[in-house]
Amino acid sequence: MTIRPAGSHIGPYTLGERLAVGGMSEVHLAVDASGRPVVLKLLDPRNVRDPAWRALLRSEAALATAAAHPNVVAVIECHGDDDEPFLAMEYVEGVDLASLIRALQQTQRRMEAPLACHAVRELLTGLGHIHRLNLDGVGLLHRDVSPSNVLLSVDGSVKLGDFGLAMTMRGSNPPGPAGTPAAAVAALRLQRGKVPYMAPEQLLGMAVDGRADLYAAGVVLAELLTGRQVFVTPPEAAALLSARDAQLEGLREVLSDHPARLVSVVFRALSRSPADRFQTAAEFIVALEPYAGDPVESRPLLAALVQWARTAARSVQPPPRRPSSEMHPNHSQTPISARSHYGESLEAERTREVPLLFYEVVSESGEPRGRFTFARLVEQAAVGRLTGRDLLLSPDGSSQRAEDWAELAPHLVVRSETTSEVAEAQADWADAMPTCTFLHALAKLVLADESGMLVAEASPARKEIYLFKGRPTHYTSNLPGESIGEYLVQRGLLNRGELDMALAMMSRFNSNLSTALVQLGLVDETLLAQRTDQLARERFTELFRWRRGTLRFFRGVLPPPGALPLTLEPSEVLRAGAAALEDPVAHFVHALDRNVKTGPAAPSTVLAITPLGAELMAGAESTPTLTRLIARTSQERRVTTVDALRELYFLVEVGALAVVDP
Repeated sequence: MTIRPAGSHIGPYTLGERLAVGGMSEVHLAVDASGRPVVLKLLDPRNVRDPAWRALLRSEAALATAAAHPNVVAVIECHGDDDEPFLAMEYVEGVDLASLIRALQQTQRRMEAPLACHAVRELLTGLGHIHRLNLDGVGLLHRDVSPSNVLLSVDGSVKLGDFGLAMTMRGSNPPGPAGTPAAAVAALRLQRGKVPYMAPEQLLGMAVDGRADLYAAGVVLAELLTGRQVFVTPPEAAALLSARDAQLEGLREVLSDHPARLVSVVFRALSRSPADRFQTAAEFIVALEPYAGDPVESRPLLAALVQWARTAARSVQPPPRRPSSEMHPNHSQTPISARSHYGESLEAERTREVPLLFYEVVSESGEPRGRFTFARLVEQAAVGRLTGRDLLLSPDGSSQRAEDWAELAPHLVVRSETTSEVAEAQADWADAMPTCTFLHALAKLVLADESGMLVAEASPARKEIYLFKGRPTHYTSNLPGESIGEYLVQRGLLNRGELDMALAMMSRFNSNLSTALVQLGLVDETLLAQRTDQLARERFTELFRWRRGTLRFFRGVLPPPGALPLTLEPSEVLRAGAAALEDPVAHFVHALDRNVKTGPAAPSTVLAITPLGAELMAGAESTPTLTRLIARTSQERRVTTVDALRELYFLVEVGALAVVDP
């Protein structure tokens, strides 16, 4: 990337120090003709002629201009059609919040709670303003709230900046003409954002609104109160959300020296479901108000802290940075990754040709198993179809046991109680389909807050669902086609050669395919997390369609490394089971004259009983036969017989109702 030198002239501005550089733009300190300092955002010279990037720059300027507020960095002007497009913004003399947090960490200090709450209150004031904007009838969504985008002035003011990812709350389409390269490029940018601050729904590529920004503000609040990063992004992109759950478990203890109600404010802000969070910035501010310092007193205190941080930044060596083509041009600090650990050799590895060598596999009993590339051997090992005692014949004529091949041994299934090999005699309960449906078995475990492994087997398939306190958290399968690598290949997001290379190099990344894919630059981390979640949801919900097989539950068994995380809420899981019933009429055709009565399951919020379900449960007390109950409910609720029967199926399978003989 060509960097403009200091002293260059862009429009009426003279460039000074370069503050940051990223894949799409660079940011400079500059001065205007009167000597007033400003901040200039300039497009990468490679993008200057591209109308897509020009449109994005103009869009950012338009949104930021509309968001004018004391707690928002001001836009001075934007010229998107000149030879050198630029965006001129207010220069905030001070530090960003990320720099302040880093300085505090390096000196083993943390911000006092009243001052931390004041800073977040100011941030929320700016967010509340942009959320309430009337842009074509809807507000503005920032989408990239993080410490590096919160600027602290030497006068103690707090300002939100960088509207490069902002969009209106209505818009699911990026800025730029629909259907053009500009829209395609922008669509990629809409998936960005700093992962530790992204709300679960944003991380998974789902629809988002202002509550995603409030979630990010909650993460910032937690980091200021604890003095540490709350969500440390794991190297495995697929484990992002499950890692968050685990890290939240320890957060309450870290916050134990703060008032219990303030801790409750933090946890409400960090709720996985948007419906459980603060619904508006104003609501968040009201909850925070009792713990925030007086604004008049807090501002000079924050100003003094900013001055201290500026001095500390000049005297303390910052942690190393990793340049990234995806980094936003701001002061963000990137965690050290495997790429920086292994150095530039990874780029050579990523681009080199990997020869396709085939290995003959002979089972321990002497039966030929076929010819496999190393990548396919890894897959066979990971799903248990290649054992350590199988013999491998190399192209050069040599042979060795799979367990003796150092690069392959880590992928062999370890036969222990924490993997798929748990003896049937140890099962806490077992049943068979269709007598016991998967939905019924899962509902029983969810309602009992069980923790352990539910195994569903229908030869040759074996699938494992891991639960923690009634919540399905992980999923595994022994079917090679259900691996994340194959899934990405099938959807055109990865080619076969790239997958083979990543599998062959997994040993350099702690034997984790997701880590290898990300660090080799083959798949974007956020996209990988989204696709992993999609794969887990699709394959998991397929179990509700199984009509044969066995079900066994092993209490206390933990998920193995590499298990796919599940992000479905328990109520969402159970509802997916009811939706999988293809023909409700055929299901109940032999039970039309039987009676319906209240079942053993007590009413629970986990069941998420609908108004239709409540009507069926109430009607079961006075209209005993199934036929009469469905007819009456369909008429009173004005729903189809099929819909009423599907709801009845759900209630019966989860135990809220029961169909019995007269």
